[in-house]
Amino acid sequence: MSYGRFDETPAEVFEQVVRTDLLAAAAVAREALLRFRAAGGGTLVLTGSVLGHITAPYMSGYVAAKWGLQGLARTLQQEARETPGIAICLVNPGSVDTPVYRQAANYLGRIGRPPPPVAAPERVARAIAGCLDRPRREVSVGRLNVIMRFGFTALPGVYDVLVGPLMRLAGLTRQPVAAHRGIVFTPNPAGEAVRGGWVPDVSQLVRAAGGRAAGVASAVRRRLP
Repeated sequence: MSYGRFDETPAEVFEQVVRTDLLAAAAVAREALLRFRAAGGGTLVLTGSVLGHITAPYMSGYVAAKWGLQGLARTLQQEARETPGIAICLVNPGSVDTPVYRQAANYLGRIGRPPPPVAAPERVARAIAGCLDRPRREVSVGRLNVIMRFGFTALPGVYDVLVGPLMRLAGLTRQPVAAHRGIVFTPNPAGEAVRGGWVPDVSQLVRAAGGRAAGVASAVRRRLP
């Protein structure tokens, strides 16, 4: 992913984001479908984004790729009607608590962040696993996805007036950052993680609280006569 105005983002960065998010997904889909046809069936789950249905400033490469992926998935679903046993699913998350916002290339001067509400990555994983058990054409993960899509389609003028200020307010931190390529060309293992730390890990907090409660109970039992 890359942040920056389209005309201020290096062409090679924009192209690599599209190459990774769209063309690489197409290459995987092609290989999977060849194997599915040979095996007589299979389920392909593509990971799209709510940004495959709407747009947001400063993320042109990512948005272009996800719109392309939306079109590819729809085309594959139409073609799959001729190949019984093969299912094509598309999971479209909204904001997710991952490190991608800090790992992204940045030519905007401010580090990005996921606009609220932010979903846990485990929720997206469950949606993907659910498609493997029970294929669905499209699954949206995010409480505001439907509202944003409605505003984008039904009220385009209002949407375009609001999306810029909202993006600067909720989609960017105040932390300054120098222009950099992020992980667009080279991975950064030190920054990789399941979660990005943008919201509390409720399951971890529950486990920690349970551990503390168990420790207190154990101490009380030891002190009883």
